[in-house]
Amino acid sequence: MVDHALYLFPRSGKLTPRDGELALLLSSFGIPGMLELLNGTATPDQAIAPLKGTSVANYQIEERQLESAALDLSHASPRGDFPAKGTLVYVDKVFTVKGVGTVALGFVLSGSVSIHDQLRPVPAPMGLRADAKGIQVNDVDFDSADRGMRVGLSLRGVEPKDLERSHWLDDGSFALTDAPVFEFSRSAYYKQEVDSRDLHLQLPGEMVPASLSSDGNDKLKARLPWQVPVWEGMKAAVIDLNGGNLRIAGGATCKL
Repeated sequence: MVDHALYLFPRSGKLTPRDGELALLLSSFGIPGMLELLNGTATPDQAIAPLKGTSVANYQIEERQLESAALDLSHASPRGDFPAKGTLVYVDKVFTVKGVGTVALGFVLSGSVSIHDQLRPVPAPMGLRADAKGIQVNDVDFDSADRGMRVGLSLRGVEPKDLERSHWLDDGSFALTDAPVFEFSRSAYYKQEVDSRDLHLQLPGEMVPASLSSDGNDKLKARLPWQVPVWEGMKAAVIDLNGGNLRIAGGATCKL
């Protein structure tokens, strides 16, 4: 869901496996950002050396003091691989509020959501729709919320049990599939094959189990247990949860 990363080089001066994994994850999604060096923990050359082979090694470097609260975000801009139109909300919590009804919390990934919008839960039974009867951002009522905002949506027409497996809400404009096809780019550090294996796909918002098969030409087909929203150029990461210190198998770009 990130547009721009601020990668903090460890104050110890050494990368842990977790630090390296984060750099590989940013590379898999092609996320731009800045490499932050705090309190002279390392020189730029010392920081770049262990990050070679990842996109973080090419980040612009900012050297600053830990006590400084100033961050240079002038280079941050919306990611180009997110859809230019269509409303898509990633949902991470659903519950009931007394006197309000069903409430969903999440992030607006694309477009904007407004009061009275009819939203389609994904995945969910065909034809199910939720009416956005109220919107809050930081506990303040709004008529709409735009991309990048964390929102609370008061929903009419659905109960929390209806949304137990729904990870997204959209306006009905997104293609849905349980068999997406990707161009796969393997991480230079991941040596195992992904063909004919049960791994996971980290999609925008949610991680989903996936049975993967290759066509032998850098195309990867995933079989998922439920439908997910997709679009041309959507980024994902192939995750091997049993990979020990290296769980990022590589990046994937959706092809429709």
